[in-house]
Order: sequence, then C-alpha cells, then structure tokens
Amino acid sequence: MSSHGMKTGAGRVGTIIALFVVVVVSGTASAQSRSRPKSGEGESAKQLESRISKAEEGLLQEYLEVANEYYKQGERERAIDVLGRLLQLNPKMEGIKQRVDGLREEMIQENDRKLDFDTSKFWLPVGDVQEGKAFRVQVTGEYRMDLNTAVGLAGLPTGDPAKTHVDGVPFGAVVGMVFTEGKPGPPFLVSGAVDHTPKKSGTLFLRVNVPTTAKCRGDLKVAISGAIDPEASRNR
Repeated sequence: MSSHGMKTGAGRVGTIIALFVVVVVSGTASAQSRSRPKSGEGESAKQLESRISKAEEGLLQEYLEVANEYYKQGERERAIDVLGRLLQLNPKMEGIKQRVDGLREEMIQENDRKLDFDTSKFWLPVGDVQEGKAFRVQVTGEYRMDLNTAVGLAGLPTGDPAKTHVDGVPFGAVVGMVFTEGKPGPPFLVSGAVDHTPKKSGTLFLRVNVPTTAKCRGDLKVAISGAIDPEASRNR
C-alpha cells in the first residue's frame, strides 16, 4: 500500500475513534443528566431518606468510638453518658443497653470493703457518698432485740430517727440514711442488699429500724462497694 493510502486509512481510523469518543461521552453525559434531578425538581423522598440513613450511621459510629475512647481512658461515667445519648438517637440499637448495664455493674463492684455492724450501738457510720453516684450495700446475719416499753393504742411512735423507728420501712429491718449537713435524708430499705443512688451528697449511716429504747445484741456483716468512701467513717 502506498504511503498516501496508509495516511488515508489512518485518517479514517482517527475519524472513527473520534466519533466513538464523542458518542460515549455524550451518552455518559446524557445518563448522568437523567440520574440527576432537573433544576427545580429536587431529590426524591427515597434519596433524601438514604442521605438521612447514611448521616445517622456516621453519627452513631462516631458516638461508639467516643464512648470506647472514654472507656479506654478509665472515664466510664462519661462513656455511659455518651452511650445514653446514643440510645436516645436509636433506642433499638442492639447491645448498647447491655453495655451500659455492664459498665454500671463494673463501677458498683469497685472499692469493696467489709464492715462489722454492732447492733448494740444502733448506728453504723459507713462512709461518704456522692449525689447521683450509685453504691451497693449487702448485709448478712441476724440480731436479737429486747423491747420493754408501754405501747399505746396508736402503736409505737415514729418519725424521729434519733429516738424512734422510721415509718414506711419494716420494723426491725436494716435501713440506710444519708445525712447532709447533719440533717437526715429519707430512709431507704437495705434489708439483705440494695443498690442506691443518693439525691444528695453526705454521709451514709445504717441502723436497725427499732426505737433507741430497744436493747439489741449481735453483729451483722456489711459489704459495701461502688461510689462510697468508707475512710470517712473512721473519725465518726
């Protein structure tokens, strides 16, 4: 083939390739224009929902990563707070509530101590507690009580924890009271065991729910753990 024929053939091939590129590009542009919403139409409801779902997934993942980082740093209360926000965003998210419960159980099992409760002394100063932070009290054993006093038709008086038994709690049961600036807070039943979150900071005392005129004998075994400082009771 002559050089002129080769040049002519090459020119035709170049023209065909150029036409093919134009067709492909125009076809792609046409497809993209069809996939995009036209000016003024906006995205469909399905597309918007898809965007919301992707945004939520990213946010939830970010919350999980922050909670895990707090946990690694030993900041479990902050980790619980972040996981709580996560549950507000997605209450049905699997495993989060169990994780929160697990972290709370870890915290309430810490700082465990053993105490002896001599019931003849009526009151047991346990330690300082903090507002909004949970602690656990467990009591085992039994004691004896002698009560020789006149009882009126209205029964034994209640209301003054310094002298009488407290109302609303079983007679003779172990109860807890948090004293804040010398004033007793509402009593709560301990019985054998209780997890309690105080509404005010103060000093936790245990007592047997009997009048101070009663004669009690026997030691009870007390186990405490969680957000409680038993060292504070030594000077009381």
